[in-house]
Amino acid sequence: MSSENMKAALDYFKDDPGFQQLFAQFKKKYESLGRIGGAVDISAYSNKEVQPIARFFGKSEEELLSQKKVSLVRFEKQLQNTKFEGLSLKELLEAFFQTTLISKKEAKLSKQHKEQVLLEKWATQFPELAEWMSYLEGRHPDSYWIYGLLDQPVQFECKLAVLTRSIRDLPNSFERLPVFSQKITGDPHALDLNTVLGKLWIHVLAVTDGVVIPSDSEAINSLLQKYNLLRDDITNYVTVANLLAEKDAEVHPLWEAAAQTVSVMNVPLREIVQLTSVYPASDGTTVWVVENSGVFSSILDQVPNAPLICTHGQFKLAALQLLDQLVRNGCMIYYSSDLDPEGVRMATRLYNRYPNSVHYWRMDVDAYEKSLSEVHLNVERLNRLASVDDAYLQPVLDRMRFTKKAGYQEALVSDMVADLADFRA
Repeated sequence: MSSENMKAALDYFKDDPGFQQLFAQFKKKYESLGRIGGAVDISAYSNKEVQPIARFFGKSEEELLSQKKVSLVRFEKQLQNTKFEGLSLKELLEAFFQTTLISKKEAKLSKQHKEQVLLEKWATQFPELAEWMSYLEGRHPDSYWIYGLLDQPVQFECKLAVLTRSIRDLPNSFERLPVFSQKITGDPHALDLNTVLGKLWIHVLAVTDGVVIPSDSEAINSLLQKYNLLRDDITNYVTVANLLAEKDAEVHPLWEAAAQTVSVMNVPLREIVQLTSVYPASDGTTVWVVENSGVFSSILDQVPNAPLICTHGQFKLAALQLLDQLVRNGCMIYYSSDLDPEGVRMATRLYNRYPNSVHYWRMDVDAYEKSLSEVHLNVERLNRLASVDDAYLQPVLDRMRFTKKAGYQEALVSDMVADLADFRA
């Protein structure tokens, strides 16, 4: 094929809107198939767009439109019947769009190869991140979003430099994440979880720690804490009554005073991480846990000496750290939540965390029937029960699916108080 022949073809096809639209479809078809083949739909073309294409094939507009499609192979054959003989459709399309045509499969393989080369290069350049780079090479689903960042390798490499400094300078004692971020980057918000760098930082730590990439707030907080980083140690708190705690092998005077005066404390994570032991102020080893602050307070009104904890709904890291301490001391946890899909999921989460130390408290069918409300459970909420796999709770789940209503703890306060009769003054 001569350059003159190609120039003549481009002059013929390039300025016509009908061929521009047709060739754009040809290009997509080639990229999809990886070869000249298939056909493209022209049924939506206007008469003005169809006219030059029909003329090229030596047909009337009506005849071409009646076929509805144009075959790429037939178009290439027709080229050989014109003054552009010897010109392939692929060559024409490449000249027309001034690009090399490759299939989507070839483009994907080429992109993956470039990404592989980059990851291998960075593993050598940033040895502290070599394990993470190896994980990324595995193309796990949780890493797909990161591959989108590799399209801008210079910017990504700058982030790798920051992540490397972060790994090197991890604190030896507890440090708040914004303070650590300021020290590493000069910006206290650079590692915030709503930033790309912050999300990458969590991904790096999770891979390094060998855990599933955390998705909920408390799992993220727990991961950061393993590396002595505290995301929020003040508003992350748990409410307690009649518990004692030790720090440096001595009873903490604040906890001791609260137990002696039968006072409730909201204890932030900042304080909990400094404790070495927690246990009931009474002689027993049983601790009662509820999720609802109103229920918590109502129980204490009648049983002020009960060793009681309120988690305020979903478990915060402060609550989990406190429960960790209690379980380590051999305590048994009696946990009660609302009898709705969210409540039973929280209950099973706690049971799965401490399978030998947690008992369900007032979470059977009788309790459900007594706590039944008029709040309707829609299909979306009921579907959440599918993730609950617990033999003890199964009768409650079956009943909940049948009634499609929620049960609430407030209706069970008198029963809970009766369970705690031994602690009445």
